[in-house]
Amino acid sequence: MKLALVAVLLFTTACSDSLEDINISPNNLPDKEVDIKYVLTGILTKSAQISTNLTYETGELSAATQYLQRDFTSYEENNYQWGAKDFSNFYEPIKDSNYIFQRAELEKSGETKNYYQAVALIMKSYWFGFMTSSFGDMPYTNALQAEKGGDEFFKPVYDEQEVIFSGILQDLEQANALLKNAGVCAEAVDADVMYQGDALKWRKFANSLRLRFYMRLSEKTGTEIDPAANIAEMVNNSGEYPVLDSNESNASISFVGTDDVNSWVGGPLYFSFRSEFYRRKPSATIVNDLKALGDPRLTAWVRPVDIQIMQGTSNEVILEDGALKRYVDFDITAINNDEDEENNINTALYVGLDVALNAPNDFNLGGTVNEYKDAINALNENIYLGSASNPHTSYLSDIYAENHHPLVKAVLMSAAETQFILAEASSRGWISGDALDFYKNGIEISLNQYDIADGDALSVYDVENNTLVPFNQDVYMAHVTQLYNDSSNKLAVIMHQKWIANWLTAESWFDWRRTGFPDFNANIISGTNGQNTPQRFWYDDPYNEEHMLDAIQGLQPSTNDQWSKMWLLR
Repeated sequence: MKLALVAVLLFTTACSDSLEDINISPNNLPDKEVDIKYVLTGILTKSAQISTNLTYETGELSAATQYLQRDFTSYEENNYQWGAKDFSNFYEPIKDSNYIFQRAELEKSGETKNYYQAVALIMKSYWFGFMTSSFGDMPYTNALQAEKGGDEFFKPVYDEQEVIFSGILQDLEQANALLKNAGVCAEAVDADVMYQGDALKWRKFANSLRLRFYMRLSEKTGTEIDPAANIAEMVNNSGEYPVLDSNESNASISFVGTDDVNSWVGGPLYFSFRSEFYRRKPSATIVNDLKALGDPRLTAWVRPVDIQIMQGTSNEVILEDGALKRYVDFDITAINNDEDEENNINTALYVGLDVALNAPNDFNLGGTVNEYKDAINALNENIYLGSASNPHTSYLSDIYAENHHPLVKAVLMSAAETQFILAEASSRGWISGDALDFYKNGIEISLNQYDIADGDALSVYDVENNTLVPFNQDVYMAHVTQLYNDSSNKLAVIMHQKWIANWLTAESWFDWRRTGFPDFNANIISGTNGQNTPQRFWYDDPYNEEHMLDAIQGLQPSTNDQWSKMWLLR
């Protein structure tokens, strides 16, 4: 319980009548004297920490979704050299959600009780859904009940995925029902750092999660779960099943940025070494796709290179039109047309790091920068040339180098994602409504999520003219509409824009495994298993090894590695 009390101090400003309680040492408090609203704060803040660790700090999921790549050190995960991952790391928010549900049953009443129990079910479902989708079969029915004693609970069996998803979906349906009349939970306004006690927003999150998980099960047949029928039932009764419909309802958690615990992980309070920020570079996949679309999210998320490479007749770094440029005398076209993809040279103003390189430090002449450090410093001493630097490759934009920024949040689920789920459901013929309209809604909501507005100056990279131009939203929407109308595979177009909108989240990994879109494998240059993206996380459960080994036998092939397929993917 101490974690929850600390978290409320770190992630939210409590009102004055709560400070007396907070100032009591948690070491002197019996368990039941800790108000569960502070446990709720701990659940949400821990969820934010786990999410950002997965999708930004560590390399597996940012590499699998091809949003980021690493160089300098610890880039093996980008080549898909993944190791075992202890899923007990994810249990804290689930354990505390169970605790809130039980305490609310005993101590709360009416709509306050409904609010706490519904929120507990939602967060428990969120994390169990993530975990079973990442690992496969896992402890669920008897998990986190060791206080009951005996091996049945100390070493719980691994439930099959179908059982787990069935339980998750039932819990989310129950949460929706509990929240129907809950309004705003006044006592949780200061502790609920995601929705400030607003039951309707929690209800929308619960129902959108149901849509997510039904769609995740879309390729499974012969089960008691019918994704098409259930999605149709929800969409046809929107009054009973409201969903995330605007950025104001996004399931996202902001960072306070006052110390290393409550700060965005890219900021200086969390990363004491500046190179940690610079080593996480946008991948070539996302950069190239945004450039091809003329998409303003490129300049919102990514910086132009500090020093652009240019074809010339001599080797030098010069200041030209207010920007540093490096001219080279060798034939760039010839190099880019040889058989070695790792030595390619990119002369654009925005350059993403290629996917799964053997030597990412050397990418785009990065290994030759030391030869020009003195010349660069003489022209611009503010260009970063320390560890993990490569001025010829783009870094993330400055909003990702701050301890907190209003546009940088831990996003559990967004309204944009919900619209793309509906677009897919419509394209499959499961629901009425125009798939194109849902698709366009998702794009526009995503643009708004990052405060991108029509007419924003110098926000679109004009590749042909190598310059920045204003954003014309009508032109952009006409372009993406034409791409949709011209495509013979509507799902591929929908999933491409959904991938962009889900920037720096894990969801695109699950979508790719299910649909094959976007085609991440095509971009892999030197992966450890050819042009293949990992399918799952490894189990690491030595205390419950017998049941873990049983679960491994259910994989195809029955090997505990990142390439075996779980039931969900077969």
